[in-house]
Amino acid sequence: MFFKVVVGLGNHGALYENTRHNVGFATIDYFAKMLGYTTWKHEKGMSVFSIKIPQTDGNLLFIKSDGFMNLTGIPVAKICSFYKIPSNEMVVICDDISLDVGHIKITERVGTAGHNGVRSILEKIGPGFVRFRIGIGKKQHPEMDLADHVLSKFSTEELETLAKKMPNICDNLKLLLDKGVSSTINNANRRICIQNHTEQL
Repeated sequence: MFFKVVVGLGNHGALYENTRHNVGFATIDYFAKMLGYTTWKHEKGMSVFSIKIPQTDGNLLFIKSDGFMNLTGIPVAKICSFYKIPSNEMVVICDDISLDVGHIKITERVGTAGHNGVRSILEKIGPGFVRFRIGIGKKQHPEMDLADHVLSKFSTEELETLAKKMPNICDNLKLLLDKGVSSTINNANRRICIQNHTEQL
C-alpha cells in the first residue's frame, strides 16, 4: 500500500454542499461508497469524520475535517501524529480553479497554488503529500472575487458534468492508491489526451 491516509478537503455543513470548494468532500464520499463504505465516524477529539478500510498491510484511513477548510492542517496533524503517518503517505483531494470541471491533475512536492486548505496542511505537517487536484472551472468574470467563486455552487450543467466524470476520477484515485504516482499520472494524462482529441473531432 503506497498511502495510509486520504484527506478530502472541504467545509463542513449543509451551507457548503455542492460548492466548488467542497469537491474534495464530494469525491471522497463517492469513492468511499464505491468501495462499499457509507458510514463516517465522528472523532470529536481529532475534529474529523473518518472511515477505516482494512488492507493486508494495515488500515487505509479516509478523513474529512468537521470544521473549516482553512484550518484543515490542525486535525490532519493530529491524525498523522496519532497514527504515526508521515506526510509522504498521504493523499489530499482538493479543488483547482485552473482546471476545467472534472479534470484531474496529480502533483507532489509543490507549493500551495494559492489553496488555503493545502497551505494549512503544509504549514502543520510539511511537504511530501500528494495533491489529487480536481478542476472546478475558472472564475466567470476576471473581476470576480476568488473566495466568491470557490464558495459558489456548481451550476446544474456543471453538476451533471462532474457526475459523469466522477467514476473516472475515482478510478484514477484508486489507481493512485494501488499503484502510486507515476502510473496514475501516465494514465490520467493519456485519458485527458484522448478526451481532448475526441472533443476536437
